[in-house]
Amino acid sequence: MSRNLLPLLLFFAILFAPVTILAQTALPDTGFVKQSVDGAVQAYRNAVGSHAHLYNGPEYFVSIRPYVKGHQFFKEKSFVKGAVLYDGAWFYEVPMTYDVALDEVVIAHAGGGYSQMLVKPKVKEFLLSGHTFVHLNTDSVAGTRLQAGFYDLMYDGSVKMLVRRKKVLKEQATSAGIEGEFNVEDAYYLWKDGKYYEVGSKHSVLKVLGGEKKLLNKFARTNGLRFKKQREEAIFKITHYYDTLEPKEQ
Repeated sequence: MSRNLLPLLLFFAILFAPVTILAQTALPDTGFVKQSVDGAVQAYRNAVGSHAHLYNGPEYFVSIRPYVKGHQFFKEKSFVKGAVLYDGAWFYEVPMTYDVALDEVVIAHAGGGYSQMLVKPKVKEFLLSGHTFVHLNTDSVAGTRLQAGFYDLMYDGSVKMLVRRKKVLKEQATSAGIEGEFNVEDAYYLWKDGKYYEVGSKHSVLKVLGGEKKLLNKFARTNGLRFKKQREEAIFKITHYYDTLEPKEQ
C-alpha cells in the first residue's frame, strides 16, 4: 500500500469509527485501515438502507423549556413508524414525528444518531398515527384563505374534510417565574365543488353542505353531535353521513 495513501485512509477510519464499532468485531492487523473504511461505509449503508434518499434535509433542533406544559408534536412526542411520499416515491417504516408548531415532518437519522426535517416541498403526503396528511402548496391554495402547509385529511369523499393542525406556545411571567403551555388551535375546512370553506359551527357546516339541511339536522340531533365541545368528531360524522345520501341536483 502506498505510504502517501495511508494517512488518508486512516483519517476515514477515524471519521467512521462510531459506526465501525457497532458493526465490527476485532480485525486482523493486515489491511486494518482499508477494512475499517469499507466496514464503516457498509455499516452506514445497512443502517440507512432504502431510506437513504430521505436524509437530505436540515438538522432538527428545538430548545427544551422545562416550564412548558404539553408539547408541539402531533399525538406522540416520540418517534413512531410512519410512511411518507417523498420526492415522488413512498418510504415505509420510517421513524418520524410531526412538529405541529413548526409544521415540519421530522425523522430520525438511522446512521447519524440525530433528527432532521424533511424538505417540505418534496413531501406530498405522509401517514402517521392512523392519520393521512397532505401537503397543500402555494399554488393549490392560491385565491383562498388557506395557508400552504400540511393538512390532516380526515375524510376523503365527494366532500373532503381537512384539519389544519396548529399548536401555539403561550408564555407569561408570573410571581413563580416563567410559565408556558402549548395551546391547540386547530382549524377545520370542507372541500366541496372545487372550493375550500372554513367551518366550525353546525350552521357553517350545513351552509356548505346545503340542500339536505332537514336530514342533516335530524342526524345531528339523533346522534347528539356537539359542535362546541366535540367539534372535530361532529364535523367528521355529519360530513360522512352527507356523503351517504342520494345525490341531489344542485
